[in-house]
Amino acid sequence: MRTDGSKLLEVLGEVRDGWRWRELWMTLGWRDVRTRHRRSNIGPFWNTLSLAFVATCIGTLYGGIMSRPAHEYIPHLVTGYMIWIFLQSLVLEGKDAFVGNASAIREIAVPKTVYIYKLLWKNLTILGFNSLVYIGVLAIFGLSPFPNIFLILPGLVIVLLNGIWAALLMGLINVRYRDLGQLVPNAMRLAFFITPILWFPEDATGIRRIFVDFNPFYYFIELLRAPLLGRAPSALIWAVTLGITVVGWSIAVPVYAHWRRRIAFWV
Repeated sequence: MRTDGSKLLEVLGEVRDGWRWRELWMTLGWRDVRTRHRRSNIGPFWNTLSLAFVATCIGTLYGGIMSRPAHEYIPHLVTGYMIWIFLQSLVLEGKDAFVGNASAIREIAVPKTVYIYKLLWKNLTILGFNSLVYIGVLAIFGLSPFPNIFLILPGLVIVLLNGIWAALLMGLINVRYRDLGQLVPNAMRLAFFITPILWFPEDATGIRRIFVDFNPFYYFIELLRAPLLGRAPSALIWAVTLGITVVGWSIAVPVYAHWRRRIAFWV
């Protein structure tokens, strides 16, 4: 597959043009959040209650099983699970970025990246609601994440950049090969259990370290979790996540550039 430079620039231009339609995708993203809880009295706050329930039940159970004190285990669980929900949604909805908007793609002349920005904004909004539980945990256990909490901003930028290329690539592949839609959810269910969310990365020893050292989700979760818990991510965390970002864009852009004009016919 060969792709000339002009097609690559067109893809980057589409990424830029999608950002310019932010009034549209922000409106659509918020509408999706509200539609998900239509006729509910508390609306999106169900996301907050769900996370609080997980923190209470799983935190009490697994904290006891692992002999970890509540002030150590529950903040680890809440931040890890909150970030996992965010990352998982970016992956699962990213693969459906084009398939799920087939009618609009065929009928409305807007950059296809609008649909990617929409899902990013939607899940950022849900993350905001879930963060209320995190704030409650800080208050209950008297934790202060300052000053490292501000490192969450560059961390989020890195995660969102990866969300864009992943949606471009997986969304394109899923349009052509719908089996991806069945494979990814099953893979994500497995990834949840082999990622340090319910357990601590230092608890994995010997050959089990492969589930930490070679698990990309671990690095992205730690990139955001560390600042939320008042720690600075290590140099290795920054290096790996930035490396994945560069490699991901290097793969996604030429692949998307070569096939993107066929999306409207495949959907």
